[in-house]
Amino acid sequence: MTYGSLSPFNETWFRYNPDTETLKAARDLVDQYLVFAEEAQVGNDIVDEIELPVPRPVLIKSFGLVIAAEHRPQIRTLLVKAGMALAQYCDDLGPRIRLKPATPHGRPPAARSREFERRLEKKLAAVAAERINLGVFYRRAFIEAMH
Repeated sequence: MTYGSLSPFNETWFRYNPDTETLKAARDLVDQYLVFAEEAQVGNDIVDEIELPVPRPVLIKSFGLVIAAEHRPQIRTLLVKAGMALAQYCDDLGPRIRLKPATPHGRPPAARSREFERRLEKKLAAVAAERINLGVFYRRAFIEAMH
């Protein structure tokens, strides 16, 4: 998946002033998502992106802008972690897929249909690939902002 140009507002990463309306709008969207994420308690679940308060591509680009503008390493790390959770929101998923960690001794597998197992495997692979893509995108945003 590609996220288009690094700038959702027709500016380059390294030319905007951190005090611009663009950065403020991006920060507002990130803040809105963070409040939503705290209330939604997604954990490790896979969720349909329609549940997001703002379209997913807009959130991804907003996180990119905010990460690029952030100079405090600890805050930037937290922003990247929060932005990476967007990988758990999938297009056209339907009902939430709840994932619970297994106990150390394991637990008997619940009876699930082969169709559900295939769907789950496909979505887990998509989430893993999306985490890689988001990591690359956020890293590139930060690196380009520093130059």
